[in-house]
Amino acid sequence: MNSKHIAFVSVGCALLACATARADDAYNLELTGTIVAQTCNVDVSSLNQTIDLGAFSIHDFPTPGTTSKFKPFNINLKNCSRGITGTRVWFSGIADNDNPALLALSDTGMGNETIMATGIGVELLDDDQNPININNTTSTTFPLKAGRNTLSFYIRYKSTLPQVTSGNATAVMYFDLEYQ
Repeated sequence: MNSKHIAFVSVGCALLACATARADDAYNLELTGTIVAQTCNVDVSSLNQTIDLGAFSIHDFPTPGTTSKFKPFNINLKNCSRGITGTRVWFSGIADNDNPALLALSDTGMGNETIMATGIGVELLDDDQNPININNTTSTTFPLKAGRNTLSFYIRYKSTLPQVTSGNATAVMYFDLEYQ
């Protein structure tokens, strides 16, 4: 976020130099920007998480939309400055072809595409168990206080087709934070 503002101010300064070069024309130039407080640090425990959702039978998913039990996961933040009041979180990854709100299964070194499960994706939920779309473009603001904070979420399998096939059911998801 900071680099965008720096680039804008550099462009603004270049425009200002051009404006002062011609004294016979009137120019209006409005510069905007933001000075941000120190951010939080993502705790090392949250950087590379592995969440074991468990083993399920294909019969546990009899119809599209059937879900497994969810598992909690957290994003732990530390060293948050007093100037930060909240954060927004964006989750990204490969979207499921049959339900783009879900994270697609992908080979993460646990097998290969010929033994991947099909007809299932991974659903992300907020702390109130409301679905969060993968590659979300909007986010609620999670309040933060100075020091340590924990953002809580849930994750589970969700069937996307009438028939689920067995196989590797791994996926990779990323998150980005924007502080307020």
